[in-house]
Amino acid sequence: MKKQALLAAIATTLALPGAATAATGLSFGDTVKLNSNGGANKTKIVRMTNGRLVSVYGDYLDPNENTVYDVKEQGERPARDIFARYCDADCDQESSWSEEVNLSNTAAKTSINTDWNGYTITIDENGDILETTREPEAFPGDSDKPNIFNSGSRVVVSWVDKYCEGGDQRMVSYRSLENREIPFSCTYAVTSSDNGTTWSDAVQLSSGERDAKQDVSRGLGTGEWALTWQEDPRGLQRGEAEGPGDGASGANTSHGTDIWYSYALKGWGTQDAGIWTTPVRVTDNYIDGQEAAGNFDVIKDSSGEDITASTGSTSVDGSEIVEGGKAGASRANLALQFGELDSTPQVILAYEETKGSDGLDEGKYVRYHTFDWNNPEAQAGCIISNPLLNARRVRFVPQKEAGPVSGMRLGIFWKEGEFTQGGPSDIMLRKGIVNGGNGFSPAEMVPAVDANCAVSDYASARALNNAPALNMSSQAEIAQATTDADIANSTLSDDTNQVVEESANAHRGLLRGDDLYIGYTYTPVLAELLYTNTKNYNFYLRHYNGATGEWSAPENKSNETDTTINVREPRLVGTPGSTPACATNPEECQDKTKFYLAWGKQTNVSAWSDNATSELDLYATRVEDKGAYLTPIVTFAGEADGVETFESQIRMTPAGNRLFTVWNQIEGDETHAMYRESTVVELPDDVVETNEGDGTLVGCSYSPGAPFDPTLLLLTALAIGGLTVRNLKARS
Repeated sequence: MKKQALLAAIATTLALPGAATAATGLSFGDTVKLNSNGGANKTKIVRMTNGRLVSVYGDYLDPNENTVYDVKEQGERPARDIFARYCDADCDQESSWSEEVNLSNTAAKTSINTDWNGYTITIDENGDILETTREPEAFPGDSDKPNIFNSGSRVVVSWVDKYCEGGDQRMVSYRSLENREIPFSCTYAVTSSDNGTTWSDAVQLSSGERDAKQDVSRGLGTGEWALTWQEDPRGLQRGEAEGPGDGASGANTSHGTDIWYSYALKGWGTQDAGIWTTPVRVTDNYIDGQEAAGNFDVIKDSSGEDITASTGSTSVDGSEIVEGGKAGASRANLALQFGELDSTPQVILAYEETKGSDGLDEGKYVRYHTFDWNNPEAQAGCIISNPLLNARRVRFVPQKEAGPVSGMRLGIFWKEGEFTQGGPSDIMLRKGIVNGGNGFSPAEMVPAVDANCAVSDYASARALNNAPALNMSSQAEIAQATTDADIANSTLSDDTNQVVEESANAHRGLLRGDDLYIGYTYTPVLAELLYTNTKNYNFYLRHYNGATGEWSAPENKSNETDTTINVREPRLVGTPGSTPACATNPEECQDKTKFYLAWGKQTNVSAWSDNATSELDLYATRVEDKGAYLTPIVTFAGEADGVETFESQIRMTPAGNRLFTVWNQIEGDETHAMYRESTVVELPDDVVETNEGDGTLVGCSYSPGAPFDPTLLLLTALAIGGLTVRNLKARS
């Protein structure tokens, strides 16, 4: 008898005390491997309004051919393409999924020859060391992570790729990587208007003249669609590896890096040609005549000619130039919503940007602006962060209709602090409240921002008078519930330097009507986490009831007490809107009081250690009644020996009784795209159990809202099945 079947069976025989109604739990089915060639990357999933699941992922086209050099991984590997599969029913069976469709088809092509192997070292007859550059070789097309968004029957997948037709593609020679020459990337998109049954050809949206990264698309069921990405004129910057990420993410930029924008023509179909408009800049960092600065790696054109010094001004004689500016924008987030005042969809755009301070300040601003979906223009975004601090990683959650009591249409939040390069930070928040507009304008933000917040120059930015944003994470272990009327006396008003040693990351949000939820991982002492492993990250959640103006205290939902383990990559996902089938099927009717939490765990390895971190298991729970009850937290991936699991993505039905998960899983030297789903089962009342430590359950209690040890159900299941316990991991 399979373990998951035992768990499902025991879920109908266990009970939790004190519940007014039957308690519920998650029961997961079989696991399905989606990819074929052992190179899975950034697996994603969406649920269409007809109930179909569509998953996309990167994978090797051929695990033995088309070798590329990966700047992020600092090593060679086979080139990847983007693949898609769909499933309509019985998705816990591999046979229910469609055949793979290759959406990108670039890994077997090449558009540029580069010296991507770097230099070799030789010694002459006198013993002198010589560096010899190798002959350029074809660099295969290589698809970066897929990004997917759906609305109605339409779905768009975008990515950046090393295959760029047109002859404008450039390359950067990284001095720190043995002078390896790596091509710039360009942006691509494919579309489907029939729920992923058929797909358009891939459309190349940028030329490769600047290096594209961090693409994101959003759209409406009626076909209005938008796509943004960033382009760096000096190539992807590697960073200094001092932050919490892996580097080469696009966070570090050279001057003149802008956010670019294209929109699709309303009402498009899968086979329609030319639906994407000519891309334009929507930020104002490029300055004609400004010398490019911030990086001195060699830039070459497609013929291999060094154009590094040809910077800053429009060429008169047709020679190559490298663009420059005073600042760089990166890691944009995007939304598309109808305004309340007219029928034109509004683009909501936020991003981080260097301060253009000529070296006086290494920090960043968070900038924000809106514009009509079909009328983009380059502009200075409103600075909504504290201009004197370092702000980055902006995220936001908008909604179609304002909260009926609060008028909330937007929650926007970011990391902010006095430090750079991975130093401590807090999570800061402003709300968008309808007040004479549609709730999305900077003038409607609460707390308020300066009316003149859309300034470009550093001196004007420092003089802005933004009201302090609300501090979501300060003193999370001891912060108390409060109200809007008493914010000034609560930790919500704390300066980010109030407790300088604490830090919060991985912020997530959910907005449903008058209810706003903000989650983040938090550690009370970042230095102890990094160097002694005596502290770790846990996932905390706060709830704001906009109808009453009440803020909950931060609640530790993961409760990992083993400080050698960090909680990471949290997910906070609400139920989607009702589908047309709601009239006949209650599962297709939205329940806004339910949402799901998921997270992974990773070994907490000291910065002084030579050991690498290891990815551990993945966990999920359903939150009910706006946070009053959590189902028992269960492991849904990583239980097997010798595997590492990470980067989960979750979706669910509108009623929230079925959960669909995908993740990446390392087994040996291969990485796979995995799928698993769960249903919600009732747990009978009036049974009290405790774990006496001998594998026999004779009475353990469960407190709604507190963490639950997932081995308890397993131990009982094993006892019933007459099985022995093998390799059970200790859980919090």
